[in-house]
Amino acid sequence: MGQCLSWALGLLLPSLWEAEVAISATALLIAALILFLLTSDQHAKSTAAASGNTPPSSSARSSATAAAAGRGRRTRASGEAASEITCAQGGGGGGYIIKLELLSAKYLIGANLDGSSDPFAVISCADQKRFSSMVPSQRNPLWGEEFNFLVEQLPVEVTITIYDWDTLCKCKVIGSVTIAVLTENESGASWYELDSKFGQICLRLRSTKAFPDSDSSFEECNGAESPRKMVLNKQRQTMIEGIGPLQIIYKLPHDEIVHQSYSCALERCFLLHGRMYISQWHLCFHSNVFSKQLNVIIPLQDIYEIKRSQHSLINPAITIFLNAGAGGHGTPRACSQNGRIRYTFASFWSRNRTFRALEAALQSYEATLEAEKQVRAHVLLQIEHNSVFCSKSDNTKIPEKNTEKAIKFQPFINDHVLADVTSKFFPGTPEKFFSTILGDNSMFFQQYRDARKDTNLKLSRWCASEEYGGKVREVTFRSQCHSPLCPPDTTVTEWQHASFSKDKRNLVYETKHQAHDVPFGSYFEIHCRWSLRTTSSSTCQVNIKIGVNMKKWCILQSRIKSGATDEYRREVCKILEAACDYFLKSESNSHDSDEIVMASSP
Repeated sequence: MGQCLSWALGLLLPSLWEAEVAISATALLIAALILFLLTSDQHAKSTAAASGNTPPSSSARSSATAAAAGRGRRTRASGEAASEITCAQGGGGGGYIIKLELLSAKYLIGANLDGSSDPFAVISCADQKRFSSMVPSQRNPLWGEEFNFLVEQLPVEVTITIYDWDTLCKCKVIGSVTIAVLTENESGASWYELDSKFGQICLRLRSTKAFPDSDSSFEECNGAESPRKMVLNKQRQTMIEGIGPLQIIYKLPHDEIVHQSYSCALERCFLLHGRMYISQWHLCFHSNVFSKQLNVIIPLQDIYEIKRSQHSLINPAITIFLNAGAGGHGTPRACSQNGRIRYTFASFWSRNRTFRALEAALQSYEATLEAEKQVRAHVLLQIEHNSVFCSKSDNTKIPEKNTEKAIKFQPFINDHVLADVTSKFFPGTPEKFFSTILGDNSMFFQQYRDARKDTNLKLSRWCASEEYGGKVREVTFRSQCHSPLCPPDTTVTEWQHASFSKDKRNLVYETKHQAHDVPFGSYFEIHCRWSLRTTSSSTCQVNIKIGVNMKKWCILQSRIKSGATDEYRREVCKILEAACDYFLKSESNSHDSDEIVMASSP
């Protein structure tokens, strides 16, 4: 019995050696904690001494933390709304907004083995940097992209460097040019020589004065980081200051909390695996392969459409289309010629869940913007009411302010592919041209297509367009083909757009012509613009421009452009001659009918 009791006590009670080890470990932990606290206090004191301030007390620290949280909740708007809110106020500091339009380049050096290049541009201004899109296999690329920079003072230099994109090796420099912006001015489209053997680049520069309303407005208005939060008071909540992957990689503010993160790969660079981060205001992709970091930051305001591939198992990919002209998001992407830039992210482990997370982020972003508009409209109404009340009290009148923002319409056709074809006179005004030739009751197109032996003509009625302005309609018919590479006839769809000036003296008539059954028919469109300008009371001048807009690259691209341009040039000249004859006949018939009515009247 005594042996059992001694064995139980030895098992339950610790030995002297175990007690010594426990006491030593506890003492070591306490010493490490005290050392850490002393080190942190010394670091805080040295930081305060370097900034010229005394170390804050506990209450001061709490107030500073609250102020930092308040700055984290500082509002910011999207796109033009942000520039209107931050730059409309006249107080505070000053700055300059530099708007650079990267239009095109020509005669670039062929950096690839086949003599072509994959050019993209890096635009630098002060400490700001923007990336254009990458145009594959082109020595004469067309960009048509716009980049904004915010600087504190002028003069400043803007450097544009053209690179040849390479996935594995270092990107080769094709050429560069530096432009000095001295004062506030606006220059038209100008060609600049690159500092290489060959190559020119076409740019348009404009610098204007801006009046930010706070010290942090330069970061808030700058480039891809422009959309700052603007949330209703009831939606505001305490932001937890912390360092996350977005802050480490992209140096974004602490209030950019990550919603989701996914492993994926970027299009055209399937070796460049990385992670996609979805925050409240940005979509971010980061990869570090072969010691070459790739960062892509896409603001949610620039996303036009999100699509996923049809088969989730065979090709689990998500394609993100950006708005026309959106650029400066990081790694250059494959450029679509119709202005809709696209990124494709592939190899998702959970493609459908990622797609739903992206849709939810976009919906939340749009709901926040809608709340911003309501708050801003309410504030503007209050300001206007107060101003009207003050004016009534002073017996003075002030002009009524228009709080509505001007509507900016999307371009119907691609201006960069157009080239002059002909310039002639039409025996009538632009209004008569529209009513006689293009009107819903006009028989001109029916007679013209019958004369060309085209069949199945269907003309929809003109309807107002909220996207392009003016009126639009769709025309379909089967047209005969005269090319040996094409079938005898093909289905053609033509979208038409017409818009008048305010005084009805000018008319712009635009068409997009696409053939469906010819080889590579879905790869290109024929764009045409008729500009009618009134020269007298009975005539107007007609200027016609056409061009081939390639939506996708194909092996017969140059031959398609030359052949389609020549054929459609002859076509528009015939249409103009037929329109003049039809108008003169309709005018003579109406004149004869008027004479008959006058003669028959008593």
